[in-house]
Amino acid sequence: MADRGVDEGGRALETKDKVPARKKTKDGSADGKEAAVLKKKAPRKAASTEPGLWTRFQTYLREVVYELRKVVWPSRKETIGSTSVVVVIVILVGIYLGIVDFILARFVRFLIG
Repeated sequence: MADRGVDEGGRALETKDKVPARKKTKDGSADGKEAAVLKKKAPRKAASTEPGLWTRFQTYLREVVYELRKVVWPSRKETIGSTSVVVVIVILVGIYLGIVDFILARFVRFLIG
């Protein structure tokens, strides 16, 4: 006569021997032997074959060159135009801050005496 048990997935199993009930300790966990069987050992990591410093540096330089080839560089005319705009804005902000500084300096001198 075959007894029925249940596997981990909940499917019915037929066995010839009775399946012993799991022993539990007072706190409700499986006993030591049973717990050791239930725990799965973590697979060992393979020895790391990480490339050396020089190889990583060469790879980095190769990737930099590859990325720089994809860059769309501005023309000479666009570069000069953008630089002109930046220089003009810097001059205007400098003049504005100079005027504000001059006014605040006069105001502080007036307050101090």
